[in-house]
Amino acid sequence: MRIVVGTLFVLLGGISIAYVAAGGAVFPREPPLVALGVLLVAVGAGFWARSRAAALLARVALGTALAGIVWIAVGYVSFGSLHDTDELVRRVYLFAMAMPAAAVAVLFLFVRRVPRVPAFGAIDAVPLAGVAAALVLGVLWLAGEDPRLRPCRLGNASACQTLAVQLVEAGERAPGAPPARWEEDAARVLEAQGCGPEPGPCALQRYALGNVALRAGRVEAARREFAVACAEDRTWCARTRPSAARPSRYWPRRPC
Repeated sequence: MRIVVGTLFVLLGGISIAYVAAGGAVFPREPPLVALGVLLVAVGAGFWARSRAAALLARVALGTALAGIVWIAVGYVSFGSLHDTDELVRRVYLFAMAMPAAAVAVLFLFVRRVPRVPAFGAIDAVPLAGVAAALVLGVLWLAGEDPRLRPCRLGNASACQTLAVQLVEAGERAPGAPPARWEEDAARVLEAQGCGPEPGPCALQRYALGNVALRAGRVEAARREFAVACAEDRTWCARTRPSAARPSRYWPRRPC
């Protein structure tokens, strides 16, 4: 049992770390998956060695996760959100909430059955070291968060527009220089958020993305973004035509 449970935790941790290493973009920088992955791998290794600390940490974490899922489901029902949806949507939502809750409950039962040493010992340093490493990585992740990106990442449309303006202005100040790291990060956030139905703000965001892509050498991506900006709002067409910073061989004669 300890081998099975330990392997499950190691696999979950490895998936979290591999997701970040592969440049996954579903949750850009949120949550801190590297910290979570390191913690899960350390807890899994502790299970292999029958660590009491690993069992304690796993039970607390799984109990908290199960309580969180139940709290979300109860809150959703209590506020009457289910009454505003049809029966099919209601069933799908309840099923989606029940599946992870059942998985957490089963894993919790497995953890309780794992044999462990009768007292805390040196082997407990493995999961505890994982906790310390996860805390350090979590603090680094939090401290490394650019405050200019968080509001847009959280869905603030006005913040996304401000971010797009900043990218355009940065490109105009240094049209031939490669984009700075924060510009690349900002472009990824804008691309993940998308834009609304209004053509003006959407064209601004697409032009900003194209500008960053062009300065980074991604010419085809820049062509696509500029074409969309021009199609969304014809006033941007003149800015997407070739210039000294944009060689004419990269664009057709009539880009819009």
